[in-house]
Amino acid sequence: MPTLTLPQLVAGRKLAADAVDRLGSISGDDVLVDARPLVSGTASFAGQLVRSVVLDGGAARLTVIGGPSNFLDDARAAATQLGVADRLVFVEATADLAS
Repeated sequence: MPTLTLPQLVAGRKLAADAVDRLGSISGDDVLVDARPLVSGTASFAGQLVRSVVLDGGAARLTVIGGPSNFLDDARAAATQLGVADRLVFVEATADLAS
């Protein structure tokens, strides 16, 4: 599963698009974004992250683990606006992803 671990601070569409580009081909994959280290992220980053993974990258699903509630709300709003809310999954920071 391609995994993107976010740093403490993220901002801007370009940073999001570049981070997803570094994952390589993700078409049809389930992509995991580990937002547990994240302290603050902008709405533009969250929106572009959803767009770059699901729409542009063609991932089957985007799973976000952890992250601040406002960042998760921004990602959820972007997914709804883009019509891909059914392909976005949120997981508690304490969840065991190995099972």
